[in-house]
Amino acid sequence: MNEHSPSPLTLDQLRSAVSNGAAAIRVITRLESAYGPEHKVFPSTYQGGEYAREMRRLANGSEVKCVVLDSVQSQANRFEEALLDAYDAGQIKFPLLQVTFDTIPDVGRITALDAPHRIADAIFRESQLNGTPFRETREGLAFASATTRNATALFELCPTALLFGVWDSTGSQGGLGNKFARALVSEIVAFHVAEGVRTASRIDPTGIEKCPIYETGSGEWTVFQEQARRDGDGNPVLFGRNRETRGKPSAINLGNVTPDIVRRERSSEPAPGGVTMEYAEQTTVLSLAALRRLRFPDGNGHETTQRNVAGRTVLAALALAAVEHQRENGYFLRSRCDLIPTEDALYTILRTASAKTPFTLTCSAADAIFREAVQQARDAGLPWREEPLRLTPKQALVELVSQSRALSAAQEEVS
Repeated sequence: MNEHSPSPLTLDQLRSAVSNGAAAIRVITRLESAYGPEHKVFPSTYQGGEYAREMRRLANGSEVKCVVLDSVQSQANRFEEALLDAYDAGQIKFPLLQVTFDTIPDVGRITALDAPHRIADAIFRESQLNGTPFRETREGLAFASATTRNATALFELCPTALLFGVWDSTGSQGGLGNKFARALVSEIVAFHVAEGVRTASRIDPTGIEKCPIYETGSGEWTVFQEQARRDGDGNPVLFGRNRETRGKPSAINLGNVTPDIVRRERSSEPAPGGVTMEYAEQTTVLSLAALRRLRFPDGNGHETTQRNVAGRTVLAALALAAVEHQRENGYFLRSRCDLIPTEDALYTILRTASAKTPFTLTCSAADAIFREAVQQARDAGLPWREEPLRLTPKQALVELVSQSRALSAAQEEVS
């Protein structure tokens, strides 16, 4: 095979890459705005409404201005979401831990693909399996004692955590709990960017413009001065907490907003309002070296090369399925940041910087390779669940969620 004529990936090729020293599998997808290359896209914002701006050095040695459109953490969440969609659709099956809040329908099911800390999340720690606290069950104890040298329990309970990383920082050992590094890493970056400014305006269909509003004794608002609560000097109290909008219709989200450029909170400089870019690129890397650190001994502590390779190959296949399902889901990152590929993804097995093997892959082919890899792992004696492990939340957790939501709703009504 040569770089100019990539062929479809096979399970044999994937297993060979996993077992015979390939460093990684890299996937590069060139993207542009769905609105057109000259239109703005809106990166994710961080504290203070700022973007993650960076200077990056290209292969030709030049440095260019870049902005992170989707971080490593956000990309992991998108891969997990794509895997959960595929699981629910019956396209692929894998071990899945879940807890269901039956009495709180709008919370419903939470899985290890939803929870921020995956299987180590406090939601599962505060749940039960057949009436026993999860961390005290055989499964929970096996997870707590799992290490890279014995990852069989995680493979059986939550293999996605071996791809996206997990740290059992909320368990009995706290910060000393087991850690598994992220093996699948991805990000989307915009290159050669020029920043725009943010604008704001609103036309109120009611025609409300200038009209003072006051606070009543019950905390409501009124336009009648005689109904207003009085301050210590006997003056009517204007409604609202924000100094800039107090006493104005905008304090209750009514009235026109004059078209203007939004300014930063602590200066008069314009706030960032999207970027135009030459192109964006999604770079995804599956570290095969990281997977080779994982070992999968049996219940007696015995391990074989066959079992280890079979387990690592399943994880590699699951990672590729996640990448392909995310691609099928599309690249709607957020409002006004909808991207489309400009070409097919470039898949490459990397042995060295110069020894590269390109291949092609489709979503259906990735699923088929994954299913075949799972069967070989089963044949090697590795455990594999295809029905979810269903937990129930402790009553205290249910009450905490219910009370918290009730208090939040009450505060929203007051404000």
